[in-house]
Amino acid sequence: MVKTIPAHGVCPMASSLHPDRKLLALAPDPSLPQPALLQFFQKLRIAVCAGYWMPSEALPGAAAIAIVTGMAQRDVEQALTLLRQENWIATGEDGHDRITPKIDQPVSKLSSLSDMLRARGFTPGSRWIARTVAEPDLDEQWRLNLQSGNKVARMERIRLANEIIIGYERSSLPTSILPDPLQVGSSLYQYMTDHQLNIARAVEEIEAVVCDAEMAARCGLAAGQALLKLTRVSALQNGQIIELTYSYFRSDYYHYVVELND
Repeated sequence: MVKTIPAHGVCPMASSLHPDRKLLALAPDPSLPQPALLQFFQKLRIAVCAGYWMPSEALPGAAAIAIVTGMAQRDVEQALTLLRQENWIATGEDGHDRITPKIDQPVSKLSSLSDMLRARGFTPGSRWIARTVAEPDLDEQWRLNLQSGNKVARMERIRLANEIIIGYERSSLPTSILPDPLQVGSSLYQYMTDHQLNIARAVEEIEAVVCDAEMAARCGLAAGQALLKLTRVSALQNGQIIELTYSYFRSDYYHYVVELND
């Protein structure tokens, strides 16, 4: 349901850069409000997209990275763990973490799930599981670009089509945007429209996953069922990030179509 950042070309100087110089570019800035590990995480992602770190290129160990960047080794290890979880790096048989290939898939239109379901003859619906104000977890903190002390309005619900469960969704917004998640009715985007929160840009990541026991218990889908996981981050015209949504849809109901235009 969104538009992604364009794919970047490979930097021709990347392979000739000294490893220490490449690591120094990832060093956190102590004057910024974000924790060091999140700065390192974000800088490496940007460097991978820009071609300064190549697919299958090995990263130094956590201790070596800590020495060059001036970070605490435990912060480096936590950042590397998050990078593995997000599939930006993977540990090879030799024990080294290596950069994984990334392909950005552009899509052309921003639309709501409810509108898409109606257009296909379904009656959309949802059932709230929880709507709370909470301390952000690490993923919410870096994706929403939150500063220390910020909280999030977190909402979980089951998505329905003709009363059939087709997926699970979790949305997080900064409380500066949504102070009380109970203010949201059946549509988060209707709340945004009513409060002049016009999304100007969004990025959506798509991956195939399997419904585990925890997910099955949470929303009633079958354990072992194939799902599509969509991670969406949305921003206003001024660049402020206002939404992080994780959606898990049944692959037999959700068909993702990409339209390419010159």
